[in-house]
Order: sequence, then structure tokens, then C-alpha cells
Amino acid sequence: MAKKCSDEIVTRTIHQRQKNGDIYVIERKTQYDPEKKYNVVLSSKMLGKIPFGENQVVPTRPKRPSKGKVSNSTAPVLTARRMRVGMMDIIDHIGKASGIDEAIYANTDLGTAQKIISLARYLLATNGQSLPGIVAWQYSHSLPYEDEISEDTYHDLFCSVGQNESLMQSFFASRLQGCEEQPVLAYDSTTISTYSQQLPEARYGFNKAHDRLETVKLLSLYSIGTRQPVAFAKQPGNQPDVITIENTLKQLQVLNIGSAEIVTDNGYYSEKNLAELLHAHFSFITLAKVNLKWIRQELNSRLDKFRSTSSACPFDTNTHGLTVMLMHEFSHIRRYGSSKKDLKGGDEETFRRRIYLHLYFNPMRRVEQDASFDSDLFELKSLIEEGKGEQDLSENAWIKVQKYLYIRRYGSKVTVTFNENAIAEEKKYHGYFALVSNCEKAPFECLRKYRKRETIESFFESGKQRADGSRTRAWTSDALMGRMFVQFVALCYYEYLSEQIREMKQTLAIEDGNPEHDSKNNIKMESKLKSWLKNTPVYLILQWFDVIEEVPVSSKLHEKRWTTELIERDRMFLTKLGVRLS
Repeated sequence: MAKKCSDEIVTRTIHQRQKNGDIYVIERKTQYDPEKKYNVVLSSKMLGKIPFGENQVVPTRPKRPSKGKVSNSTAPVLTARRMRVGMMDIIDHIGKASGIDEAIYANTDLGTAQKIISLARYLLATNGQSLPGIVAWQYSHSLPYEDEISEDTYHDLFCSVGQNESLMQSFFASRLQGCEEQPVLAYDSTTISTYSQQLPEARYGFNKAHDRLETVKLLSLYSIGTRQPVAFAKQPGNQPDVITIENTLKQLQVLNIGSAEIVTDNGYYSEKNLAELLHAHFSFITLAKVNLKWIRQELNSRLDKFRSTSSACPFDTNTHGLTVMLMHEFSHIRRYGSSKKDLKGGDEETFRRRIYLHLYFNPMRRVEQDASFDSDLFELKSLIEEGKGEQDLSENAWIKVQKYLYIRRYGSKVTVTFNENAIAEEKKYHGYFALVSNCEKAPFECLRKYRKRETIESFFESGKQRADGSRTRAWTSDALMGRMFVQFVALCYYEYLSEQIREMKQTLAIEDGNPEHDSKNNIKMESKLKSWLKNTPVYLILQWFDVIEEVPVSSKLHEKRWTTELIERDRMFLTKLGVRLS
């Protein structure tokens, strides 16, 4: 018979190892909660730490007093504290100049806003270090939320933010206000792996990290024009890309972005998706596979037109293109009935729309596809000759074997040869690709916008590498959504700073007709700054300024910190970025 749980408060001493090798000694009080059926932490107290390589417990740095706290002692005491301010002043400027901080403060209470901004700034400043490290990091870096941000603090924050849909949607709407009149939005997804068995969204599907874990799918909208993330949503990890776009259209309609132009890759191409986009009156550009029957028919009748000089792309002469205007028939399932059309809700409605099919050919792409295709076939040939069968290969690999290889068996001997006719038919279309749009009439303007869609791929990479986004690190749906929102805010900071630096590099060391600016010394200094920015990633730029410290003893010392610790190149960077130096 199981032992009956008591209601007593249990005090334990916990040894918690840190990344630097130190061991924190923590006194933790817990009590069993019969409703939750697990022990609840009542309090945690830091007793000291055991430095790396030592055995004795030593005191830790005392917790800094709350702002405005008055000492009981009547004797005058000089208080001072050393803080790293250079990097944090840059991040503070980014938050204000971009409007990110203002949007968060405007849509939630002060404490919640300060916590969100503080966690986002920590992720940006540390290049995505895990959140438990923020407690020690706070001692040397100033954040809007001045109290200790413990694990309990940010867990409760994630849960409350994950339930606050108004906050998140209002923030997304503010991101869209900075876009162009007709924003061009890249739409794509990535998968986030998880060890959690509690998340209902965590399911087995296509895992882009190939780590054989369950995943949650993160869907994002990214403004190509401003190079800024706009909005995100999460879905179960087993949902294929092709069926996820309908919810995105609903989100855009809620955010009142009816004039947006959506750019997707071929993972989202389907007749149903095009019909949904057209029915919702959205403009779109999507990559489509050339093996689709109606596209291949148009391509076959124009294969001889890609060799002309007039078909070459002005900004990429290796690529040739042409456009075919078509009236294409689509079908759509009505949500509501129509007495005028004698249709009921749930009936299928067909309609015709004008679309532009842009066809392209790139000989370099053909060479790469041919080489990759041949490599795959030789690998399959080797596997079959080794005795591998259908049960040993993936479904797609076995389809290739049946289509492109002849297999003959003589007793135990296996002979494999190539089906050259089938291979030649497949290679005939290597190097060709197609874009479908309902708004872009010119093939190369359509190609230019589509290629800019690749910026969302670097955004996903930043999210996983610089915002601790490669694992979910959350155990409930609400906490996961709240955590994703904080990471999204951190990425908004990162993308804004990256874009400011990109724009700065384009103007450096270029004469503009102003004698003062065009002086030899100034151009030389701008050239040095440009070279440094070109060879230094954003994270290391921030770390370079993290050495600038402030000891807040007097306001006069605060005013001098930049002038005494900045070299001329750093001063020029901060001035051009818009950071105040006094």
C-alpha cells in the first residue's frame, strides 16, 4: 500500500551545476499539492556557490536592492555598482526606434511588458543562451524588469502570454503598419523538435532537423520589403505544408491585410490553395512543379524559345524566361449558400480566373540536377546489387528503382542496368522551373520578388541559432505559445538591427558631394568601419560594445562613459545607428 502523503513542508539542499563549472547551492522548500498531485516549490534561497575546481561553499554576490529602497541606517553610505551598458544602450535604442517596445507596452500591463522585453533582450544579447542563465546575467546588465527573473517567473509569464491572444494579434498588427502600402509577404514553415510527451501539437511528421523526434510546426509571415518578421502561428507537426495556408489567410483577414502579396515555394502549391487565395482576393506568387500536366503542356510547346537573347534575365543572364497568360478554372467549397447562384453551403463552386504562368530555364541548374539525379541512380543501383529489396528502401526510392532501373536475376546473381529512355525523358525537363501568379505580368519582376523570399530561410535559421528556438523547452500549449512569442520579439530586434547595419554598409565610403563628408580622413574611417561590419556578425558587434561599463556614482561619470572608452570607429558606428552618446 502506498505511503500516505503528508502536508508537511520539506526543505532540501539542491546542488545545481552551471555551464562555467560552478555549483550553486540552493535551499528549496516544497509541499505536496493533492489537487495537482505533485510537489509545489514554495521558495528557493541561494545559500552560496562552490567555484569550479574547489570544494568549499563561498557566498554569492548579494541580490541588488530594488530601485528606490531606503536604508534604515542614518549614516551616509556611498553605493556604487558596475554595469555593462554599451551593448544594452544599443538594444534599448533598437527597441525604441523600431516601435517594438511601444507596441508591447501599449497592449499589456507594465510588469508583463517589462518581462517580455527583458527576456527578448537577453536572447538577443547572448545569441540565444538558455533562459536559466538570465539570473546571473542580470547582475551586470540592466533590463526593464529590475527584479530577479527566475524560472518560475518566466514560466508563469509564458503561460499568461500564451493565453493572451489579444496581445499577440495586436503586436502582429503593429508589425504590419510599418510595411509598404501593398506588402510582399513570404510565407513558409519550419519544424521545431521536442522531447515533450505532453504537447498535443507534438507529432511525428517530416522533421527538417532529421533527429527522429516529434515536432511542432512554426508558420511565419515575413515582409520582403522591410525584411521584418510580421506574424507567426503554430500547428501540429504532422500537418503537410499544402494544407496550412487556409488558416494563414484567415489570420491576414483578421489583421486587415487584404492587399498583401503572398510568396510561397512549391510545398504550398495546389489548385485548392490557389483557389483559396483567389477567392480571398489575395495576390500571390508560388513556385510550381513543371511535371504538372497543364504546366508541362505549355512548356512542351515553347521549349525552343528559351535560347533567344531577348529571353535572358537582365540581372541573371544564365536564366531565360517567358510568360504565358491563361484563363484557368478553379473550384472552391462555399462556406455560405447563394440563392442567386442556387448553391448551398458546402457545395463546390467553379470559377475562371486569369493567371500568369512564368516559365524559366537555367543551364547551370540543369547541370546540377543532372549530376544529382545520376548520383542517386548509381547509389540505388549499388544497393540493389548488394541484395537490398523494396522493404529496405523508402517509398520514393523504390519508385525510382522501378521507373529508371532494369533488374535481372540469374540465380543468386543480380544484374542492374539503366532505363535510358525513361532517364532521358526525366532529364529533358531538368533546368526548368515555373512560377504562377495572378498579379505579376513580367517574368523577371516576378522572379526578383520570388528570390527575395529566401530571406525567410535566414530568418528561420536565426530563430533556431540566436533565439534558443531549436527545441520547444515547454510542457504545455500555452507555455509554448508564450515562449514562441518572446522568441519572436527577440527576432524582431535582431532583424531590425541587421537591416540597419545592411543599409549603413551601402552608404559607407561613398562620396555624396558634401566636402566635410568627402574628406580623405572621413572616407578612410568609413572604409574601416565598412570593412569591420562586413567581417563581423551582428552578435559579435554587440559583444564588442559589451565591454563598455558604467559605475553609477555620479551623473557626471555617466556622461563621460562614451567619450573615455570609445575609439573613433565605434563612435562613428553609434552615431550613424542613432544611439545617443551623452
